[in-house]
Amino acid sequence: MKKTLLALLPLLVSGQLWAQSGAELIKRGEYLARAADCTACHTAPGGPAFGGGYPVSTPFGVIYGTNISADKQYGIGGWSDDEFVAAVRDGVGKDGQQLYPAMPYDAFTKMSRADVLAIKAYLLAQPAVAQATPQTDLAFPFNQRWGMRFWKWFNFTPGELRPDATQSAQWNQGRYLVEALAHCGTCHTPRTLTMGMDQDKAFAGGDLGGWVAYNITPDRNAGIGSWSQQDLVDYLKSGQVPGRASASGPMAEAVEHSLQYLPDADLQAMAVYLRSVPAIADERQTRPRDRWGAPSQDVFALRGSDEHPQTGATLFSGNCATCHGMDGAGKGSGFHAYPSLFNHGSTGAADGKNLVSVILNGVHRDMRQGEILMPSFAEELNDAQIAELSNYVSRQFGNPAAADVSADQVRKLRADANLPAPPAVPQGDTP
Repeated sequence: MKKTLLALLPLLVSGQLWAQSGAELIKRGEYLARAADCTACHTAPGGPAFGGGYPVSTPFGVIYGTNISADKQYGIGGWSDDEFVAAVRDGVGKDGQQLYPAMPYDAFTKMSRADVLAIKAYLLAQPAVAQATPQTDLAFPFNQRWGMRFWKWFNFTPGELRPDATQSAQWNQGRYLVEALAHCGTCHTPRTLTMGMDQDKAFAGGDLGGWVAYNITPDRNAGIGSWSQQDLVDYLKSGQVPGRASASGPMAEAVEHSLQYLPDADLQAMAVYLRSVPAIADERQTRPRDRWGAPSQDVFALRGSDEHPQTGATLFSGNCATCHGMDGAGKGSGFHAYPSLFNHGSTGAADGKNLVSVILNGVHRDMRQGEILMPSFAEELNDAQIAELSNYVSRQFGNPAAADVSADQVRKLRADANLPAPPAVPQGDTP
């Protein structure tokens, strides 16, 4: 023992052993920060990593993601371990202020203290960003942070997630990833009247304002019950499964910033766990979302016709057919293929909100294999045109139940997403 200590003494003096341990901790923290998708809410579009400023839309106003860089004035550089753990797991800031649950501490509370501190070690090893976080300014009474104590009393159950000895190691790993780190329920679980997660309907789908986070329970019609294990893994990894779905909106961000970087073993574990949770049906969804629609020859009849330029068919022909095909079957194959509009989870949904939001916002996924991009049509089409186009796609290629979108609904989604004003309506066209 004495000889061992003597042999280690030079390393201890030089700090090499500490450095090795610290490097391993930072590496672990990088993986955990990826799994927890810290980048998505704590990095403003085009801004420095973890410098804060990302606007999170909520029903009560915009909440800005904070600076969690190593900066001592504006970030977490001066935070103690206990202060950081309290913020992540208990929703209590450095100075004791109550945090809004836009920070998903109701999921992160299930993380182990060791994992939270590994994330802190990783963040402190990144460049400091010396910029203040924009002020979150909600209307009364939501600007009274002390009121979050009452919200927590109704909706927050603190406590680390413990393994279930009756389940496999893979299932437990998937549960920890889904329930805690990846906080899937934050988006995919509906909210109660007090805006807490409705655990009786866990993963049955959530309303994100401009987007719907779909049901991911094993129900065959409303959820993922018809998906294979590998389908789920492929979707989490790449954001697309031909003939089923392609990710857009917040899900595209989760794939881009987080899920694509996880090892396949983690994605397999997540799929195993999701396939084991209780299935929850939705009476509006009468068949699987990816089993609606068929190719259509409708647009071909427009050639040489004097069809009004504002009908759904002509809008589709002029704006969508180049990439998605005149028959809606998509174009190409492999990673960069343009998806089919039938047998697709977004067009087959009973709610047309995601289809409208895709037209308004476009699609962007910056993947390791390359970039997936669909342009926004917010500056090309007015609200009535987008409503007409969305309803046409739903009737022609998807679920006709979703073909009831109005121009007013589009206008609200445009405003909520802070998108440019629509183009002027030409004289004689549909207002």
